[in-house]
Amino acid sequence: MMAYQTEVVVVGAGAGGMGAALTAVDAGKQVILLEKGNKIGGAGMFGAQGLFAVESDQQKAAGSSFTVRDAYLEMMDYTHYRSNPNITKAILAKSADTINWLDQHGLQTELVNNTQEVHQSRPKVYHQYIDKFAAFDRMINYFQEKGGKLLTETAAKKVQTKDGQVSGVEIVHDGKTEVIECQAVIVSDGGYIGNADMVKDTLTIDSKDLYSMGERKATGDGIRMLAEIGADTSSVGTFENHAASVDSHDNPKWHNQTIFTLTNLPFMWVNREGDRFVDESVCYDFALWGNITYTMGGFYYFLLDQKTVDYLQNNELDWTDSFERTFKSLQHEAVTHKVGPFEKIDSDLQEAVDNGAAWKAESLDELATKLNVPSDELKQSVDSYNQLVEAGEDNQFYKPSKFVKFSVEQGPFYAVRANSTSLGTIGGIRTNEKMEALTPDNKAVSGAYVAGNNATGMYDTSYPTMEGISCAFAWNSGRIAAESAVERLNK
Repeated sequence: MMAYQTEVVVVGAGAGGMGAALTAVDAGKQVILLEKGNKIGGAGMFGAQGLFAVESDQQKAAGSSFTVRDAYLEMMDYTHYRSNPNITKAILAKSADTINWLDQHGLQTELVNNTQEVHQSRPKVYHQYIDKFAAFDRMINYFQEKGGKLLTETAAKKVQTKDGQVSGVEIVHDGKTEVIECQAVIVSDGGYIGNADMVKDTLTIDSKDLYSMGERKATGDGIRMLAEIGADTSSVGTFENHAASVDSHDNPKWHNQTIFTLTNLPFMWVNREGDRFVDESVCYDFALWGNITYTMGGFYYFLLDQKTVDYLQNNELDWTDSFERTFKSLQHEAVTHKVGPFEKIDSDLQEAVDNGAAWKAESLDELATKLNVPSDELKQSVDSYNQLVEAGEDNQFYKPSKFVKFSVEQGPFYAVRANSTSLGTIGGIRTNEKMEALTPDNKAVSGAYVAGNNATGMYDTSYPTMEGISCAFAWNSGRIAAESAVERLNK
């Protein structure tokens, strides 16, 4: 069994791992960075478009008065103080410096308008990547020029300890089992959204109802390895709920742009009992939209009747696709705040039906049967909603009157199923503000550190509404973990 020797091993070359690896080599430490796949970047590059920061130089130049204090109080209020205040403060306080640090290491950002429609009146916090793929290449080149060693297609299998502290990492590289002798390990391999069994065991909904947009390589290896040496996994089970998605279990590659757009609009929604359950304009806040979908058991249906379909086929609608601003921001284009007309909407809906993502019926009774929901409940919900449309006011859940527009009266009727969607898992190993892995009795596991989606402490039971916060957590927790490891090594 061949052995490498180094001071620090970093597991995972996403945002958290890159943040840790670069910080450690800058401190003059010998570092080996492991990546299971054949490409660096992970969700921090392939999925993210930017990150949160507060009190950055860009924000100050734009005249922002939003402070670390403001962000801290907002975060703690959102989590009802069920998150770790020390970790929260540490991440937020470091976020501005990380924007400058990224720039120094080759990844520039620009402060842009918040990317979700309901956040436009809030302070700007989203720092969008500039030329991210080339930037990640620059960062890994810098890492290697500073003496860091990158091993791709290399899986970490076991953290070794001796006399109660980390002594090495067992890996599989080029089909061979090898050992890297080290004094510290920083685990940041993305959580476990790619592990179907772990996901099934920790979800509170049926795993078939979860549409994953997360990193498939994130299979919980890091969490498992740290658990084996005594780390606390009691907080495993928090998912980064994010919007809702229409997908086909029969054809996973199926996508229809019309159906995608309709899902992002506040038509009438009903749950599995046939009840309306929310102000549907919650679709304009992705975290809250994701949370309510999860709370309803993992899916809901949005309803359209033929009169609405005909209108949408022939008319422009002055509603905003909830994802339009996100996509337009990337292209630096103006938001239109309009959708349609959808000239092929009839065939698009039929395509959804054919792919098992929607149902069509001539009557509400027939639709209820196809959806397996109580017919009386569905008809009562539709009747009540139609009365709200007639009155022009939603006194049930207080949806803005602009969106109380389309009744559901004229068959045929369509129900399109939107499923709970997750960007990944955000609950893992419990840590302190130094990002040291903790045991169940609150003792640090000597030499073991955690970053990104492997770490617990910043969140409660859901993803916060601050845009870019999970990516910011990855970069900042990686930097903090490495700084803590360096401090320990220098003693």
